[in-house]
Amino acid sequence: MNKSWFGLLALSFVVSGCIGDGDDDKSIDLSDSGDKNLYEKVVIKNGYFTDSRDKNKYKVVKIGSDYWFAENLRYADSSKTKNLKGNMRCLDDKSSNCEKYGPLYTWTAAMDLDDSLLSKKAGSLRVWQFQGVCPNGWTIPSNKQWNDLLDEVGSLNGDEGKGTSLKSISTWDKNDSVPGGMNRFGFNMLAGGRLNNDGGFLSGGKYAYVWTSEEVDAGTARGFSFHHNKEGVDNGDYYKDHGMSVRCILAAEASLTVEGDLDSSYIAEIPFDYGTMKVGGESYKTIKIGQTTWMAENVNYKTENSWCYNNDDSSCKKFGRLYNWEAALTICPEGWKLPGRADFNALIEYHQDMRFIRSKDEWKNDDGLNFWGFNLLPGGGFKAGDFFDAKVSAYLWSSEANADSESFALFVNYYGDASVKSYSRGAGYSVRCIKE
Repeated sequence: MNKSWFGLLALSFVVSGCIGDGDDDKSIDLSDSGDKNLYEKVVIKNGYFTDSRDKNKYKVVKIGSDYWFAENLRYADSSKTKNLKGNMRCLDDKSSNCEKYGPLYTWTAAMDLDDSLLSKKAGSLRVWQFQGVCPNGWTIPSNKQWNDLLDEVGSLNGDEGKGTSLKSISTWDKNDSVPGGMNRFGFNMLAGGRLNNDGGFLSGGKYAYVWTSEEVDAGTARGFSFHHNKEGVDNGDYYKDHGMSVRCILAAEASLTVEGDLDSSYIAEIPFDYGTMKVGGESYKTIKIGQTTWMAENVNYKTENSWCYNNDDSSCKKFGRLYNWEAALTICPEGWKLPGRADFNALIEYHQDMRFIRSKDEWKNDDGLNFWGFNLLPGGGFKAGDFFDAKVSAYLWSSEANADSESFALFVNYYGDASVKSYSRGAGYSVRCIKE
């Protein structure tokens, strides 16, 4: 850090301190500082960002409107970044752990500040644009940005613990009292442990601690922690000389170019807890979402008043059969039933974004994410001798009638709309059963 920038930084601390305990969104004004690091062009190519300083590549994930590293920062060049020297260590002092988890940085190392500030208050750092040791165009997340991330996850993950949703599938020790990490959003929070200020380590496999940009007082700063025996995420104050991990978030000012798609391969690795049930002697996957256990496949059992799309048997194998409403009422085996309108509306409310329940393939233009293992397929429909909407729409019959000749069904299209509508009972639609 050059002296002129340190002086400007110190000035910003004074100005911020004069403001007092304002909201967390108060940012450092870089417009007159001459520092353009947060304004640089950031290129994310095929889901990865390459740090120009050491050529390390980082997987990037977008959650809500924010781009986050999906890996802990691994930057460790203390010859170029002097404030790192003596202020970072590898878990258990094994270099392989720095490759796996990234270094454990003191707060001043994470913020790229002189280590004299480990025990001296620098000033109010309630800022949301502080680069620290992150690459150009990226910043150390503020306390608010971490909370925004957790709020976004909480709005989309039903009643699952936020820590469970964000933790990596591997690296965490098993604990019988809580579910293992599901990595539903691709955030891949690793169990990288912590360096204590007495020189010892909290175990990798059991804990992960990450810094924010927010200073609390002379000796502490804000951070978040994940635990192998907790489903949630804790926000707390930690000694600045603890060693903790760093995740970077894209700066608001960065000029972003995204080439190719973000990597969604993590979804295929989510450990769905599938069960099984049988219809007509054939086994089908089941999945519990919220309090309801659903079939995770469309029924493909031949009865009267049922059809394969375009009368093609291969379509039945892929999408299941299409049934009129009267036939659909007879399909579910003992202990199972057709969903009601309330069941479908709860499914919509639980997910909000229909990409999370749509299958990863077969959809026109915009495949789903199959976030919960529901694997909704665009089987289309049949009416008056004609087939329609394969690969663009899914229709699932409900158990509830509307008028003399109509009944309700779930409708989901390829660009995100979902609703429960009334359709002619003679139409042919897909069937999923739920457990009674």
